[in-house]
Amino acid sequence: MNTPSEKVSSLQIFDGLTTEDATAVWHSVVQKRFTAGTQILEEGAAVQALWIILEGECVVSRGCANGSARELARLKTGDVFGEMSFIRTAPHSASIVASTDVLACAWLRKDYLKLAEERPQAGFQIAANIAAVLAERIRRMDHWVCDLMAQPETQLPRDEWESFRSAVYTNWQF
Repeated sequence: MNTPSEKVSSLQIFDGLTTEDATAVWHSVVQKRFTAGTQILEEGAAVQALWIILEGECVVSRGCANGSARELARLKTGDVFGEMSFIRTAPHSASIVASTDVLACAWLRKDYLKLAEERPQAGFQIAANIAAVLAERIRRMDHWVCDLMAQPETQLPRDEWESFRSAVYTNWQF
């Protein structure tokens, strides 16, 4: 992978872009290095950037009501984060910490909007790829929750899940 377009096209989030579109994206991303243990995103902050891990691994965690933090996922090379705040102006729902040394690139929303205005097909393709990432995460969460709720000792959380499910699937106001 020598050319910028090959680097970008190899990443799932940019799958389907033309060589010209991939090159335009590559010229607008900013590469950053983080040492293990560095917090990259902070839950509650609001930075509209899409992050792609080029090398290394990160931990996604979220604060709990009791003050502790819960690990939600581990991300690896090629994975993305920050996509929810990238698409919709809202604070980050989780924190991201480098668990190894990480090379990542950040793509600002303003650069995406510029690309989408100049190259609508590229903007659409990237939005569709982000939607696919989010849909897969929801699908995995649904499976996990169903498995959790199938356990007999989880009656109390089952009531909480019913409230959560109802809110997620019926309250679509922004």
